[in-house]
Amino acid sequence: MKTMQYTTKWTKTLAVAGLAGILMVSASGLSSAHAQVQSASGNGQITAPVLATKMVTSKKLHSSEKWLKADVTIPVFQGLADTKYQDQLNDIIESHASKDLAKWEKAAAEAATSAKKNGYTMHPYQLLIQYELTSDGSDNGLVSLKITTEGTRMNNPETLVDTYNFTNEAEAKRVALEDLFGSKYPSILDAHIKSAIAADQELYFKGEDGFQGVHPEQSFYVKDGHAYIVFQKYSIAPGSTGTPEFAVKLPDQKDVHRAVQAIIPSSKHYIGKDGKLMVPLASVLRQMNFDVTWNGKSKTADITKGALWSSISLNKDSYSLGKNAPRKLGAVPEMKNGYVYVPLEFLSDILNLKVIQDKQGQITISNAEN
Repeated sequence: MKTMQYTTKWTKTLAVAGLAGILMVSASGLSSAHAQVQSASGNGQITAPVLATKMVTSKKLHSSEKWLKADVTIPVFQGLADTKYQDQLNDIIESHASKDLAKWEKAAAEAATSAKKNGYTMHPYQLLIQYELTSDGSDNGLVSLKITTEGTRMNNPETLVDTYNFTNEAEAKRVALEDLFGSKYPSILDAHIKSAIAADQELYFKGEDGFQGVHPEQSFYVKDGHAYIVFQKYSIAPGSTGTPEFAVKLPDQKDVHRAVQAIIPSSKHYIGKDGKLMVPLASVLRQMNFDVTWNGKSKTADITKGALWSSISLNKDSYSLGKNAPRKLGAVPEMKNGYVYVPLEFLSDILNLKVIQDKQGQITISNAEN
């Protein structure tokens, strides 16, 4: 190994799946810090792990296939504030492990049949599934889980890492990289990861096969004040490198999630030709940490912030957010003095921003949760 969020509300919807600081790279296929569990007898017996908290117990899944040596230990959450989410999460984790177990049982049985038929020695396949509860919720309610699945056939290990990050609240919410590092998370993390790869370039693929940047659904887990960005085996490096992990120190969440506002003085907005109040697009959204890109040829503007995406077209009453169906707002974007203006409803109804106008006509734009 080479050395190289959370005082505000999380905003992601419930789902299953981390700036400056120290960056470490781990190229091992399995973490050495997985929770150890007591042995269990009988299929599906639940026992308390030695190193896990009361939030999690362990469940062993067993195999009757003689040509598969299976050691499968999965976590079972208990006592979460959102019991519905807890049940769903436990079902998902067990379902994934059961499918992996069945897949390897089938593969081992077929290989044994082929070995007998062709007269060669059959060596049992192996399947190891382990977990680590890397954050138990004591750090401002963030729960982070890492599950590693490693199967081996003919001395050829296959490794997969699954991660789950959520808040332990009455309504559990997914925690994403944007929540931890802010809307600029791709550039922040990409810079750290590229620097680490450059220091050990021989361990990684180059060019188009190599690292191309983090994405909204990037796997990660949180542990000891760091977010570990996880890449699957063979995704950015040869198999000998294992499953690369890049640890990046978490920033102060007060800085990441501080209130962001945009002010529009009464002199900067007007009533448009369709009778709607029109506001300047780029200057407002850039104050809100959105990226706004204008395409003069197509007369369109692309609007992005983290995983959020929208687009508007000049003189076209059609507004959408992500993959949602376009909506009409009763007014089209207009060009005035070289600047694009949109109806105020685009900010409130499409981008879901909070809009307040005072008696003097000044408009304040902020995030809806502020």
